[in-house]
Amino acid sequence: MRRLGVALAVLLVLATAPSAGAVDREWLADRIAAGDDESVAHLAALDGIAAANGGNRATGTPGYDASVRYFTDQLRAAGYQVTYQDVPYHGFRADVERLTAPDGSAVRILMSQYAPSTPEGGITAPLFALGAADDATPGCEAADFPPDVRGAVALVRTGGCTTPDKARAAGAAGAAALVLHDVSPAPWAVLRLRAPDSAIPVGHVTQLVAEELAGQAGRPVTVDLRGHDEYGTTVNVFAETAGGAADNVVMVGAHLDSAPEGPGVNDNGSSAAAVLQAALRLAPYQQVVPNKVRFAFWGAEELINVGSHHYVDSLTPEEIRDIALYLNFEMLASGNYAHFVMDGDDSEHPDTGGPGAPPGSGAVEGVMTQGYRVQHAPVLSADFATMPSDSEAFIAAGVPSGGAHGGIRGIKTPEEAAIFGGTAGQFYDPCYHQPCDDLAHINRDAMRQSAGAVAWAVGRFAVYAADVRAESGR
Repeated sequence: MRRLGVALAVLLVLATAPSAGAVDREWLADRIAAGDDESVAHLAALDGIAAANGGNRATGTPGYDASVRYFTDQLRAAGYQVTYQDVPYHGFRADVERLTAPDGSAVRILMSQYAPSTPEGGITAPLFALGAADDATPGCEAADFPPDVRGAVALVRTGGCTTPDKARAAGAAGAAALVLHDVSPAPWAVLRLRAPDSAIPVGHVTQLVAEELAGQAGRPVTVDLRGHDEYGTTVNVFAETAGGAADNVVMVGAHLDSAPEGPGVNDNGSSAAAVLQAALRLAPYQQVVPNKVRFAFWGAEELINVGSHHYVDSLTPEEIRDIALYLNFEMLASGNYAHFVMDGDDSEHPDTGGPGAPPGSGAVEGVMTQGYRVQHAPVLSADFATMPSDSEAFIAAGVPSGGAHGGIRGIKTPEEAAIFGGTAGQFYDPCYHQPCDDLAHINRDAMRQSAGAVAWAVGRFAVYAADVRAESGR
């Protein structure tokens, strides 16, 4: 019966869609963006998957495999053929994470990825807390550390330079280990960062823990951090329309894996759910769309965009030229959200001076912005640097790119709070890479508006992407 229903829907579309000579570029966008929102139901499914699989859906875990099965079942039931691409990855798994404070209490600590391990049983040494003036962030150079740090466990705040920079500086100054902490509006949160090539063990604690430890400086602490590199193979998941021009592909993607520290309902279940909803709504029209639409659910993004880079690297130059544009989405349901559309006129990366948005991305931005306006939702423009994600591989390949995010690791400004509501001075998503990144902490209005905007943009580009081609010159 399902196949008969899809066939009847296709016949109805053929009878009612505008003719080839018509100018209406938005007829399909308006159809698939309207109606009840189903995206939260998909988020509830991902939340349940994480709860049943150790609290996360990270690459290389049963939670990710179950997420792949859920998306596969949804797409196949809608009439898509689902394909997979194997993706080799190099990850890191922490085996032991212990910090015993001078007062004997055990406090939570996360081991930096790819940092060296302590000996079994850990390192016991005096705690040295590196202070900072209000206008300075120390620990980026070995000269920032006094001689007292030699042989000690150094407690240093983040900022001013990267985690590897801090690790190298502390190691060069003679520290036995490094413990880092943020100073942030979420003093109870802790992020696991990376410290490749560090000569000493590195861990991360919350600001609250760091403040308690600093009061016990000079006394011995024990840091026991042990982990190992992990090599494996995960998958990217693809579904594409049966119809549409194969040399004019509209790609739409979001990563499906979570960070190991949480369920990943906002990061990035929210975006994967929005893309899935767009795919399901487009399914009855997939035989008649002028442009082929390819949906991608990336693996190993949390290992720094591994799945998307692997995919783009696997394409021939001709296959890359066949991609008219790429849309990418991140964290669309942040609890303290703002809607950001990626700036298609960002011709230079503001941090590196490298390439920003390729030509054609301005047209992508215009359509994505209109998608939010159709939802009666305000929207702001943001540089691609605010969304370091799977769009990077496509940008590097010269593919016009765009998309949206709901606020990532940033702090909401008073101006943004006046537009979107919420709380100025707080993170867009206080649960970023935390155990609380679950269904209870998303913003459902943001999810509904963004899912509608994603579907609208997909429907528009499925019918018409010639403006992107013309602007890009590809």
